[in-house]
Amino acid sequence: MWDYNQPYQVPIKGNDAATPSLLDLKDPALFDKCLGNNDHYADFLKFFEDEISEKGVPDIVREYVLKGDERANDIFCRMYTDLVHPIIHLGCALEFNQPSLVAEALAAACVHDNWPKDFLLPTEEYVRSGQGVSSKSLLQVIEGLRQDPVINSAVRDSDPFNKIRDGLLKRVGGKELAPHLSQFQVEPTPEGLQRKMEDMMYTCAYIMGAAQRPGKRETMDFVLLHNVTLSVFYPAILALDWISDQEKARLIEAKARVDVVMYAACASPTLHPARIINYAPRHPRDGWKELFHRSVVYRDEGHVAKVMRALYSLEKLGEVGSDFPIAKEDFVKIAHMTVDSVERAIEADGHRMPESVAEGVTKNVGLGGNMVVDNMIRWVFYGGLDRAWQYVPDLETPASNHVKQNREVTAEHQVATVTV
Repeated sequence: MWDYNQPYQVPIKGNDAATPSLLDLKDPALFDKCLGNNDHYADFLKFFEDEISEKGVPDIVREYVLKGDERANDIFCRMYTDLVHPIIHLGCALEFNQPSLVAEALAAACVHDNWPKDFLLPTEEYVRSGQGVSSKSLLQVIEGLRQDPVINSAVRDSDPFNKIRDGLLKRVGGKELAPHLSQFQVEPTPEGLQRKMEDMMYTCAYIMGAAQRPGKRETMDFVLLHNVTLSVFYPAILALDWISDQEKARLIEAKARVDVVMYAACASPTLHPARIINYAPRHPRDGWKELFHRSVVYRDEGHVAKVMRALYSLEKLGEVGSDFPIAKEDFVKIAHMTVDSVERAIEADGHRMPESVAEGVTKNVGLGGNMVVDNMIRWVFYGGLDRAWQYVPDLETPASNHVKQNREVTAEHQVATVTV
């Protein structure tokens, strides 16, 4: 995996002898001035490493993320930017007790822009204002949002690549989103936390699997999959005794509300549970062990393996509700869909991105352009939009699919390393 991803790695600015001394971010005014500036990543990293060394992880996370004052609220929201990568890193750090990764996660949050603040804080204020909003399931919130014509039409093919910040949130603000997002609330009790965490984890996995395009091969949405890979850390977060139930409730609420916004930024794709329920895996004999192996040997940045881990974590949860669109045993089919689709995408009859398009993307992105092209081949981006599916092959007819499956099932199955 390192060899595959090494070509676009760059040194951290500020970590070489030719760079002037790092800034002292203990000055609050200077700290605030550096927020949102990627050039100060090394400054923030050193600052949080020193803070953690002096005070420990719990005190630093509580002070800079959970405290509830202006600075902590600002960083709390920044944790969910950049396809939720800062809080993915924080979740990994907390689950595996890695203080240096806590510092990295906080530093990453601090240098990113803060578009989540535009709806997270207004939603919390909307709830506090006593609007009498009753709590609903995450799927009910999603379904209600899809009926809102303003939000449902707020993202366009012509928007810039970051369609969350530069599409949806350019046309829809916290005022329009808060009535929907506020409907997901978590009771700060052990039972309430567990119930809503499971609701969130099951729902974002279901949405990723069901957000398919009629007539097109099964392909997962790169944006939506990050909601899934983040969810795996919440059981570990709930197990931490130094985070209060109120703080845990806030973390789950923010996660689910970001899930909703990222779904809306994907142009609110129609969900097709039958695509999951009726899915016929390419290798039906494969269980979780084989699915994990195929995901680990697949050459990417680790997204496939992370999706597998997140989906497998659902095995430890309680049963889904009787009114949920799919059964608990259907989630392993989503795992099959994921691995099958990324493997098929790079086969001879796979994704049909023209060479000229790939070259244009590589040129526009610059460093890391090949990685972006590879991801555009494996996944769709913003799958509610027509253009997202233009190079995805058409779905095979039942007859041709049946012949192919029989050929695969009768052949001796060997798991091979997939190369890109």
